[in-house]
Amino acid sequence: MPKRFLCIALLAFSAALLASCAGKSKAKVADSPEETGPRLKMGKVTFTGNTAFTSKQLRDDITLAEGQRFDDFTFQQDLRKIIYKYKKKGYLDARFSAREGKVDMQLQQLDYHMVLDEGQLSTIGQIYFQGNSIFSDSTLLSYLRVKTGDAFNLPAINQTSSGIAALYAERGYVYAVVKDSVMKTEDPKVSDVQFRISEGTQAMVGRITIQGNRRVRARVIEREMDLVPGEIFVPSKIYQNQQKVYGLGLFNEVRFEMPGLEQKRDTVDLTLQVREDRTNWVGFNTGYQSPDRVQVGVEWGSGNVFGNLQKLTVRSDLSYGLSGVEKGTRAQHPYSNDYYIDYLEPYFLSTTLKASAGIYYKNEKKYDDQYADWLRLSRRGAEARVGRFLIQYLQAYLGYKYEYLEQRSSTTSSAFLTATFDNRDDMFNPSRGVNTTARLDQAGSFFGGSNDFRKVMAEAAAYLPLGGRLVVAARAKGEVISTFGRSLAVPLGERLFLGGGGTLRGYAQDELSADSAAAENVLLLGNLELRFRVVTIMGLSLDLGAFGDAGNIWPSTALVDWTDYLSGLGLGLRLITPVGPVRVDYGLKTEVRPQLKNGLLYINLGHAF
Repeated sequence: MPKRFLCIALLAFSAALLASCAGKSKAKVADSPEETGPRLKMGKVTFTGNTAFTSKQLRDDITLAEGQRFDDFTFQQDLRKIIYKYKKKGYLDARFSAREGKVDMQLQQLDYHMVLDEGQLSTIGQIYFQGNSIFSDSTLLSYLRVKTGDAFNLPAINQTSSGIAALYAERGYVYAVVKDSVMKTEDPKVSDVQFRISEGTQAMVGRITIQGNRRVRARVIEREMDLVPGEIFVPSKIYQNQQKVYGLGLFNEVRFEMPGLEQKRDTVDLTLQVREDRTNWVGFNTGYQSPDRVQVGVEWGSGNVFGNLQKLTVRSDLSYGLSGVEKGTRAQHPYSNDYYIDYLEPYFLSTTLKASAGIYYKNEKKYDDQYADWLRLSRRGAEARVGRFLIQYLQAYLGYKYEYLEQRSSTTSSAFLTATFDNRDDMFNPSRGVNTTARLDQAGSFFGGSNDFRKVMAEAAAYLPLGGRLVVAARAKGEVISTFGRSLAVPLGERLFLGGGGTLRGYAQDELSADSAAAENVLLLGNLELRFRVVTIMGLSLDLGAFGDAGNIWPSTALVDWTDYLSGLGLGLRLITPVGPVRVDYGLKTEVRPQLKNGLLYINLGHAF
């Protein structure tokens, strides 16, 4: 009897244990169907009970695509995003009242039907402030991102609290704390909002020190900073000073350490930590313009010659035509070989004036179609200028230039005035802003030399983003040179030319010019370019460009004809690198019937404008 009873008890216990395991397994399948049996795919997701959003708008928040491997954790996150979307629109009590899953064993996928209970739409009632004495209620209300009557958007209210704290920080109250709370009213559809403010004490700037500079003098950094010990601690001003020091181009890291800020002290010391970058560089550039012209260049420079931000640059550029022009028994090749040495003094005589000086030698040989002969130009010259910023983005320079042309034994002595406005967001690859330049040259007369002329030039380029990937770029340029006094024709080295990858694409380099005997040259040029971002991979971007160029040169302002212009159209690619764009353009003349085989190829560093 005892043995029989023991066997019955063991059998009963085993049956109960098996039943328990089966129950647990069944419950697990219901909660996480992907964890047993074959892995399921995401099926269709449908919604009912939704009126504030369409089912398509809700499905857009589902990360898992139909047919993708089902993951319950990701699906739960997506459902929380949907509820968050409702709360942003004012449905504070929105929830899923039911979640019905159905397994399609034939397709091995899991379909879901979600039932929504949106609740009532809540709006903002009264807005209250508590604890504010620095700013009045009316001032704070003007900074709010929400107002009475708006749908109750909890994230926007939280952002408003952060905005109020930032407003206090700009007055030096960096320790101010702003908390928002929701208060129910008698109307279940309306909730009031209260902002509780703890203003704290006003922080002041303490000692200012600079660390990490070895080759760069401290005064170079101090000149860029307008922070003074004892002034109000303003975060935005500190950030601006940090950006100005970084903009010197001498450091690869610039950051402020602020001992005392975490301890909420009344006085916060500032320590500017810098890490010096290499200030010397060697650069190379190459280019190509069809049918056969290659270009190479080399440059050496130092951005901090004497430890006071002075810059010295030595550069040489060479271009060479591979196919020569027959003359006599052998072919001659066009070429140009230029040498430059430039020096910049950013704080001339310890003032805000910038001064620069340079010398150059230019040697050029090209074929002149007008005379069916070769033209040689060898020029030596020097240039100096001094100027400053007048207002933000606008700077003006006054300069002097002296040049000697060997072939004519002529000299040009001229003074010039230049004004430039430039607010582009990126110097090498702009997507927004304008860049304008105006210049006036006066040569000869009381400046001496053997050439008398006046030259006026104006150029404007604008850049406008259209969406996230498309940029429209446009440029207009006009230039006039007129002789007087002893000069009967525009000097050989001052003639205006058009054509090439930087001006009028579809034409060879300097293909267009006025008659060499003209006493005046007038140049007009217009460019329009669309730049479309195709892809970005590992910091490199590939852009597609489409362009149209138009312009001409006339021998007199009286002969300018707005309908008499030459134009080119084309397509190109731009590889955007950290050191600037690599540009490949193919342009066609439009004056003759365009044929792809008649186009010209241009390969250069940098945009055309």
